[in-house]
Amino acid sequence: MRWLLLFCLALYGLVDPSVTEGAVRKIDLMLEGEEMAIVFLPLANGEATLLKHASGKNVLINTGGIGTERQLKKWLDQFHVTEIDEVIVTNDEKEYVANLDWVIDTFAPEKLIVGHLQMALPHNCEVWKEGEVHEIFPHLRAEVLCTEGDDLTFSLQYGDLRLLYMGHASEEVEKRLLALPLNDVNILKIAHFGLYDRPRNAFLKHVDPQVTIFFKKRDHVPNQRLLERLYESWIDIYQTERVGSVVVKCDLDHYEVITL
Repeated sequence: MRWLLLFCLALYGLVDPSVTEGAVRKIDLMLEGEEMAIVFLPLANGEATLLKHASGKNVLINTGGIGTERQLKKWLDQFHVTEIDEVIVTNDEKEYVANLDWVIDTFAPEKLIVGHLQMALPHNCEVWKEGEVHEIFPHLRAEVLCTEGDDLTFSLQYGDLRLLYMGHASEEVEKRLLALPLNDVNILKIAHFGLYDRPRNAFLKHVDPQVTIFFKKRDHVPNQRLLERLYESWIDIYQTERVGSVVVKCDLDHYEVITL
């Protein structure tokens, strides 16, 4: 079964078949022109999302939880990451920033981006404020939607693709976002590992995503009512602990979801 999987990956050109057994198997996303990829990494504990552009620029959203440094290194190696230009932190709890010091020491990113002032800020830190729009890559716009409390919620727009990266799981924030034009969301990253019974139906109908992404928090499982609500709404559910890394490869007109 393992060799069949590797054969299929090699067939699609995503794995280098010449890599020897025991070495890190490289995954080439073959980005070119105006293509980019969003990679949700399947760490055993915590969140980490890699943004890769055909130009070679890399941005990391969160760095994973305690005990995942080796896993994070392995996945970054697999996706040919030798430089990280920026790091975005959506929460300063250990599930999001446990490997931040290692990332900074190893890659020396030019910028650390946060949405609140609770963490110690290095000299190269930038604080995002609600209502701001930032260009991360050419054509990739981040709109800051909510920085309430210790969380950061923002959307990423790349051509026709819109990802809503939820950091909040509360009724108050959902009500605020209902007043915003978010009905073109394709992909919804669920906040706080799906442990809470959020989002509710009204919010799901408002954003109308095709895909939801769940990261893993060790020794916890997603809220069952939330999962049932998503199934009943015919929304695809991708749990990284079950399907592995989730890759969204896109250009300005199309996107596809691949699991590796």
